[in-house]
Amino acid sequence: MNATKKHLTLVLLGLIIILPIFTTSCFKKGSEDPFVSIYTRKARVVGEWEIQSLRWEIRSDDEIEELLTTTTITDKTTWYREIQIVGTDSIREFDGEVLEGRNKIVFYDDGRFTQTLEYEYDVDSIDATNEDISITTTYKVQESMNGTWNFLKNIDDYKNKERLALVVEDSKSKTFVYQLIVSDEDENTPVPSLISTYASSQAYENGQYSTIWTLRMLKNKQIIMDQDIESFEVITINELGNSYTEIGFKTQTLVRE
Repeated sequence: MNATKKHLTLVLLGLIIILPIFTTSCFKKGSEDPFVSIYTRKARVVGEWEIQSLRWEIRSDDEIEELLTTTTITDKTTWYREIQIVGTDSIREFDGEVLEGRNKIVFYDDGRFTQTLEYEYDVDSIDATNEDISITTTYKVQESMNGTWNFLKNIDDYKNKERLALVVEDSKSKTFVYQLIVSDEDENTPVPSLISTYASSQAYENGQYSTIWTLRMLKNKQIIMDQDIESFEVITINELGNSYTEIGFKTQTLVRE
């Protein structure tokens, strides 16, 4: 009897020591979360991640036309975009690739984050005045943003720390456009030439631009996150304004070694 009591006492002491380690932050929140994890939710987020896959589908409309844009990344490097004029058979497709190691999201322990994405794609065409001349235009795109991240509390039907808020402080984009012209009459091997560069930079006040992600799966080495997109913007250039709306979704899977 004494041995049994001693055993029960040791078990209870062990539970008292172990249970505080498994805080509510360690239990399942998202629909595909593990039931329990030895890591807190913050510990599972903090670190450097690669975009393994992405699907971004947005329906946008302005005063001229309505577009459905689908962008995907698969196997970390394969990039594809399709733009369709809604209600027509007009579809433009772009095949490209993400530069290896340049699809990073880093969540820092102090609540900051950085994101970079570099990809390129080609557009082939024929010279309008000479069918014997083919033109390949290559677009090399660099995108980056940084800001702060934090968990959201249990609002509406969401659990505490089930959603992640990214508050963007600044974003940058740069596109280098190269052109390769090939003619049947060429005696030398043609090489691409840089024909133009486009750059943009945006800075935002704290909270002016933020995105909310639902953490469908949060593991130590994999995150699946979803975002609903619904926005209305007005752009004014030289006192001329144009408004447009965007509705859609974005989902991405992040992995780390």
